[in-house]
Amino acid sequence: MQHLVQLYNENTELIEKFIISTLRRLHIEDTSKKSFEKLHDTFKSLELMYECDKDLIQISSNFGVNTEEDEHLGRKRDYLFNKEEIDKPYFVSEPYISSATGSLCLTVVHKHENGYIFLDFRLRVLLERFHLIESKTMFREMTRFSYSLIGGGLLALGLFSAFYGLGSFLVYLFSQEKMSLEVVFKPVIALTLGLAVFDLGKTIYEQEVLPKTQNISEAFNPKSLVTFMSSIMIALLIEALLIVFKISISDYSELPYAAILILAVAVLLFVFSRFIPTQKDFQNNS
Repeated sequence: MQHLVQLYNENTELIEKFIISTLRRLHIEDTSKKSFEKLHDTFKSLELMYECDKDLIQISSNFGVNTEEDEHLGRKRDYLFNKEEIDKPYFVSEPYISSATGSLCLTVVHKHENGYIFLDFRLRVLLERFHLIESKTMFREMTRFSYSLIGGGLLALGLFSAFYGLGSFLVYLFSQEKMSLEVVFKPVIALTLGLAVFDLGKTIYEQEVLPKTQNISEAFNPKSLVTFMSSIMIALLIEALLIVFKISISDYSELPYAAILILAVAVLLFVFSRFIPTQKDFQNNS
């Protein structure tokens, strides 16, 4: 939502000029279903229309797309704006979250002889009208569905890996089999990989599925990548440590293979550390 507000603030003059000039051309002086439909043909972003008298008491129904509600009749609307603010033919509010619809919107107040006409515009659809953000398309919806499917699968696999690690450890713990280092280390590796996969799935879901503005270009946040790569390297280091312990108990001739694995992880850790942002970078991105 912050990105929508930022885009609006960067183009406030253009958007307000378009809305006000269009309203003047349409010359709407009353509130009715017919008036709403006339405005909605021009403003697809219009989601609510109602009228108040000079004392800011609502005197009409709430008109929306295929809706007409009377429950707000007689309600005083002076908590929305001061009369000094709207003491001109047209007033455009700052973006806010509508209590009626739960969406980010802005309100245009038109003053006329008998009172005020309130028009609530959905901000996202309004920005789409100016091609400031990409409108909903079939491809975009298919992409979101694909991301949700992949992200959900990763979340499920991450949980499965974590429960598998815990389950296998509990089975060994209550079984008659002899406890070994492998019994301890394998669940740790499974939990670590489960954490990495789960975090990757959560990141995909948060950035590509849940947001309504994922198509807006924004600064890349490397925190999720750092977390994922750190979990993978921890799992590799644990596996290398397990191999060293197993070799030291059984056969020292295979120790070079473990050393090569540890060296490879060390090189990977060194290379990756060159690209890890500092704490100051995280603060700047947040």
